[in-house]
Amino acid sequence: MINKYTIGTFIWAAGILLLTLTPGKSVPDYTLFSYDKLGHAFVFFVLAALLSKGLYQSNGKRNFAILITLLFTATYGMAIEIAQHFIPDRGMEWYDALANVVGSFLGVCLFYISNVVKA
Repeated sequence: MINKYTIGTFIWAAGILLLTLTPGKSVPDYTLFSYDKLGHAFVFFVLAALLSKGLYQSNGKRNFAILITLLFTATYGMAIEIAQHFIPDRGMEWYDALANVVGSFLGVCLFYISNVVKA
């Protein structure tokens, strides 16, 4: 079942793909804690929060939503980093991939706290 969170997920994921696979000037940045890494974490945080909420609303299974979200967003983040290796003036960075995964994990944590933990 398609809901507003699922639609938001597709739009957000397409935006990530467009921005990350557009050829551009490569500026190597090997700092683990930088605004670039925070940006990566943020976009994957939003992606994971949208996807997990959409999956949960579609089937009502929390654990399923969490597992699929983590698998999809981690794979998506890694695939984008690998694909950047083949884009002119872009490059793969392991710390970017790590930031993507951390953001995904935090997005799922937000979903869990707001939808599973009852006060």
